[in-house]
Amino acid sequence: MGIISHVSIIRVLNDKLHNLWHGEANGLTAAALIVGAASVASRLVGVLRDRVLASTFGAGHDLDVYYAAFRVPDLIYSLIILGALSAGFIPVFSEYLENRGKEEAWKLAAQTLSIIGAVMVGVCLALALTAQWIVPWTVPGFSGDKLEQTIMLSRIMFLSPVLLGVSAVMGGVLQAMKRFMAFSLAPVFYNLGIIFGALFLAPRFGIMGVAWGVIIGAFLHLATQASVVFKLGLGKLPWPSFRPAGVRRILRLMLPRTLGLGVSQLNLVILLALASALPSGSVAVFNLANNLQSFPVGIFGISYALAAFPLLARAASRNDQVCFANEIISALSKIAFFILPSMAIFFLLRVQIVRLALGAGEFDWDNTISTANVLGAFTAALVAQALVPLFARAFYAKQDTKTPLYIALFSEATNLGLALWWRGIFGITGLALAFAAASYANAFLLWVYLKRKYGPFDTYSLNISVLKSMAAAASIIAVGYPVRQIVGSIFPLHTFLEVALQATAACAAGGGTFILVAWVLKSKELLDFMDAIKRRVWRKKPRIDGMEEAQGMG
Repeated sequence: MGIISHVSIIRVLNDKLHNLWHGEANGLTAAALIVGAASVASRLVGVLRDRVLASTFGAGHDLDVYYAAFRVPDLIYSLIILGALSAGFIPVFSEYLENRGKEEAWKLAAQTLSIIGAVMVGVCLALALTAQWIVPWTVPGFSGDKLEQTIMLSRIMFLSPVLLGVSAVMGGVLQAMKRFMAFSLAPVFYNLGIIFGALFLAPRFGIMGVAWGVIIGAFLHLATQASVVFKLGLGKLPWPSFRPAGVRRILRLMLPRTLGLGVSQLNLVILLALASALPSGSVAVFNLANNLQSFPVGIFGISYALAAFPLLARAASRNDQVCFANEIISALSKIAFFILPSMAIFFLLRVQIVRLALGAGEFDWDNTISTANVLGAFTAALVAQALVPLFARAFYAKQDTKTPLYIALFSEATNLGLALWWRGIFGITGLALAFAAASYANAFLLWVYLKRKYGPFDTYSLNISVLKSMAAAASIIAVGYPVRQIVGSIFPLHTFLEVALQATAACAAGGGTFILVAWVLKSKELLDFMDAIKRRVWRKKPRIDGMEEAQGMG
């Protein structure tokens, strides 16, 4: 009897894990919970990755080379892949699922995968062969061995966009079909590959070992999503062809998006060039601070935008304007509820966050202060950065990719103008301040044109929700600041434990006050979040005999 009981428990656990990995997420909050939880894991592993890199190499020569070498491969990935997926593939694939059935949708996915794979191989091979002429333009401040190392690492990392490109198309399929678990956890395995390179390959091969870790991580990223996509129904890949009507529609939709991303990525390349002319370590400090501020943006902004996108795309394909507007307002309110307290905590504890996340080995207190200053400037942009992905995807769901392009052109021009001006005044922090100002310009204009073209929206209920979230977030500073100062006067920032104690005390006091104030104000977002957790944790499903056989699991 005991053996049978244990076997039953194992089968139940196996069923739950299978459903979690392969099952469909129903509803915006449920999907965002999955994406958000997985994003927390991914971001934590990402922080661990940066800590390993910072403690091994410090904010100096080697990390400057590593982050500079990343720029051109990341540019290619962003232009070809992110443009195709967010603007073209997912809306068209969703429309095929809705109106033409799964068979036609899978044919479209297979054709897209075939084309993306072929294009990425050709482009990345050509760039690897010409890297010695391309890379110097991106880092005019580098010379000698530093420039040669950057070129060599770039050539290695040109393999990653090929793997990540194919993986990203599979991720688009998973998003459209609301299978978010494998999609959300793929970045965890990507970062684990980089950590493996830093810990086990770097001692022998130096910073080149980390570059090979990127390739290992990209392969793991692909394998994670492929494990679900092929089981869902993806078949044999056809020979690459641009003749199918669905493929041509994707290309038409992605062109404006690609141009917009081209402007954005060109802006990052110019910022990198400006940083390369600043003191050694500036490129590393800028990238490390940017990675830290992306933590709350990824967990809350990106998670809700990704969860909302298939819902928006399907509402748009049905021409259901009421549902479309409600999904935007719901996601916007929830993003504001989570990102505003994150903004308060990051600004209040920016030094502690940098020290806890990166402060070890070669990463000294001078590196910590420099990175914290840049992080403080980035923190000012958290709200805008968290909202831009949602607003942009609302346009893409309507298959409107031109409006975000025009707005991106304006905001990126603002970014570059301010960066050139403020770099001379504030140094590397000026680049982050320019980035923050341009982010708000981008978010504001997207929201204005979204309301003008696809409104009306219920802004009254939205305003009430945002005001409640702002009041609760302000309480974090009001309570957390004195707690930070009191604990800091007793335990100065000398050891890791003292830094952790100060940060934990301030975060606990401020966070607890935030929840209390939100509860007193009856914040709908807090109540919805608590209800979603209860349903997710405590829900019980009846067991049906023969279910495994019906699913092909028996």
